[in-house]
Amino acid sequence: MYALDMAGTTWHDAARQAGVGSLPDYDAQYMRAVEAKRAPGSAFQAAARLALQAER
Repeated sequence: MYALDMAGTTWHDAARQAGVGSLPDYDAQYMRAVEAKRAPGSAFQAAARLALQAER
């Protein structure tokens, strides 16, 4: 899940830098979605590490 998120974010950043991702109507929506996903994503990762005993 994290790898997919990072791939999408990297693609988005590269597209904007290349000038092909300039869609201001969608950028704000995308960034709101990114922010909204951070807390649940972190909670999921913490729960997975705990369940898999990956921190020991």
